[in-house]
Formats: sequence, structure tokens, C-alpha cells
Amino acid sequence: MTKTGRMKVGPSMAACVLSMLAATGGPAHACPLPIEPAGARQIGLGPLQLSWRAEPEALAVGRPFALLLHLCPAAARVLRVDATMPEHRHGMNYRPSVKPLGDGRWRAEGLLWHMAGRWELAIEVENGSERTWLRQSVQLP
Repeated sequence: MTKTGRMKVGPSMAACVLSMLAATGGPAHACPLPIEPAGARQIGLGPLQLSWRAEPEALAVGRPFALLLHLCPAAARVLRVDATMPEHRHGMNYRPSVKPLGDGRWRAEGLLWHMAGRWELAIEVENGSERTWLRQSVQLP
């Protein structure tokens, strides 16, 4: 122990901890998201990590767009993409389609935000037997 009450960890102890994390699916075993362009955003919930960016990058009222998604772990699946305006209690007028691109990458097409304001992007993901929604607030000028 040090004077501050912290334990000193040598190389063999660190290797042991990293080995245990890898065996239990901890951070050492995680699927890292690649560094995306400056317009990419990230959402994380427990072991699920998702980065997304819009095409075209600049979102605008009434302009159709697509989302490029990268999901970790790569074995997880994107089931559905949706968006709502919580303050207005409505969603999009269109239902986007989602298709796999391989290696944890997905493309959602057919999105259109018809009003300015705060939208909540929601992506339904299946990881093993669990389904969950990853959500992120997006302000549309």
C-alpha cells in the first residue's frame, strides 16, 4: 500500500486483471468503435455501443436522409430505427428501412424529420436474447 491507501499493482497483477476482464466479457474483450468522421455521434448502454452519422450530414426540415450505424458487439442486430418529438407527442410520418452492411455496420434509409425542434432518435437493438432501445436527443434547427 502507498501512503494514500492505494494498492501498488505490478505487471503480473495487471496481466491477471486484464485476463479476468477478457474472460468475463469486460472492457478488454469489448468491440471498439472505430474513429468516425467529425459528424458521428455515439450512444452507449451497458455492453452496447453505437455510433451513427447522417447522410447528408447536415439535417434539415423536410429533407430525406439516411443513417450509417456501427454497432458493438458486431453480433448484435439493429431491428428498427424510429424518431419522435416528445414535446409534440408525435413521430415521423415515414417508417425507415434497415439493412445490414456486415461487420456490425447498418444503414437506415427513408428518414425524414418534418418539423424543427427536438427529436428523439430511437434505435431498437437485439443482443443475444435481449432487446433494448438506444436513444439520443437531436435538435433540428
